[in-house]
Amino acid sequence: MTSTPNPIRPSLTPALLILLALLSSFTPLSIDMYLPALPVIAVDLRGTAGDIQLTLSAFMIAFGLGQIFYGPAGDRFGRRPVILLGLAVYVVTSVGCAFSAEAAHLIGLRLLQGLAACGGVVLARTMVRDLAEKDQAARAMSLMMACTSIAPMLAPLIGGQILWFLGWRAIFWVLAAIGLLALVLAYIRLPETLRPEYRQPLVLSSILKRFGELFRHRAFMGYAFTSSFMFAALLSFLSGSPFVFIERYGIAPRAYGLVFGGMVVFMTLGSLLNAKFAPVFGAGKILRHAVWVPAITGPTAMVLGWIEARYGTIGIWPFFLCFAPQIATISLIGPNSMAMALQRYPHMAGTASSLMGVMQFGLGAAFGAVVGQTFDGTIAPMTTAMGIAGILCLISHRALVRRG
Repeated sequence: MTSTPNPIRPSLTPALLILLALLSSFTPLSIDMYLPALPVIAVDLRGTAGDIQLTLSAFMIAFGLGQIFYGPAGDRFGRRPVILLGLAVYVVTSVGCAFSAEAAHLIGLRLLQGLAACGGVVLARTMVRDLAEKDQAARAMSLMMACTSIAPMLAPLIGGQILWFLGWRAIFWVLAAIGLLALVLAYIRLPETLRPEYRQPLVLSSILKRFGELFRHRAFMGYAFTSSFMFAALLSFLSGSPFVFIERYGIAPRAYGLVFGGMVVFMTLGSLLNAKFAPVFGAGKILRHAVWVPAITGPTAMVLGWIEARYGTIGIWPFFLCFAPQIATISLIGPNSMAMALQRYPHMAGTASSLMGVMQFGLGAAFGAVVGQTFDGTIAPMTTAMGIAGILCLISHRALVRRG
C-alpha cells in the first residue's frame, strides 16, 4: 500500500519575506501616517491634545490585547485564514475613521482598527518562526524589519503631503486602500506555514495553560520585558514628538515627516547590521550589549529635558544625539529578543508571539498615554518616559535573562 506523501513545506523566500514585511507594516502605517495631522485633528474635532493622543493609545491598547486572541487562533486555525479576516476588518474600520465626527468617535474606531491590524503583525512573526530557527530567525526578522522600516520612514512624509493637499480624513482612505492591497496579495500569495501536528485546541483552559507556562519561564519573561520597555521608549517618542516638534520647536507638519524619517534611517541601519551579524555573533550576544545603549542615551535625554524645562530651550539638536542611537537600538533589541524568546516554543509560537505583543503594546500604550496626558508644552514628559524605559530595559535583561 502506497503511503500518502507529506505536503511540501513552504520556504522563507524573498517574496514571502516581503509580503510578511508588508503585513508587519500596519503598525507604523496606522500610527506614523497620521502623526503630522494630530494637532490639526485636535482643532477639527474640537478636542484637546490629550484627547487626540488617546486615538493613538486606543489603537495600541487594542493592538496589544487583540493578540491574546490572534495568537491562539493562529495556533488553532492556521496563520492564513486569521490574517485574511483581520485585513478585511481593517479595511472597513479605516473607512469608518475617515468619517469620524468627533474625538470620541475616532477613539472608538481606532480601537477597532487596532484589533483588526494586529493579526497580520503577530502572525507574520510567527510564520518566520515556523520556517526558521534561532539566529536565522533573528536574521529573517531583521531583514523583515529593514523592509518594514520603509513604512515609518515614508508614512509621515506621505501623511504630511496628504494633510496639506487633501486633509486629514484622506489619510484614512489611503490606509484603507493599503489594507485592501494587502488583503488581495495575501489571498493570492500567502501560504499556510502551521504544521498539522502543532495545531492547538482553542479551549480556554488550554490557552490559559499555555500562557501560564510562558509566565513561569524566567528567560522568556526577561526577553519579553526587555523588548517591551524598548518599545515603550519608541511609543513615548511617537506620542510626544508631534506636539513637541510642531508646537514647541515650530517645525511645519509637512517637515515633521523629514525629522521622523531621519530617525527611521537609523532604525533601518540597525536592522541591516543585525541581519548581517546575528548569524555571526549570535542573537543573544548582540542583545546583551545592545541593552546598554537605551540605558545611557535615555537618561541623558531625560536630564537634558529637565534642564530645558527649568532654564529655557537649549535647542533640538542635543536631543537628536540621544534619540538617534536609542531608536536605532530598537532594531537590535526587538528582533533578537523575539527570536531568543520563541526558540523554545515551536509548538505554540503563535501564543508566545502574542504574549510578547500584548506586553509590548500594553506597556507602550501606557507610556504613550502618560506622555500625552502630562504634556505641558515642554519636551520633559517625553524624555522622562524614554529615560525610564531605557533603564528598565537594561534591568529586565540583566535580572531575568541568564547569561548565555
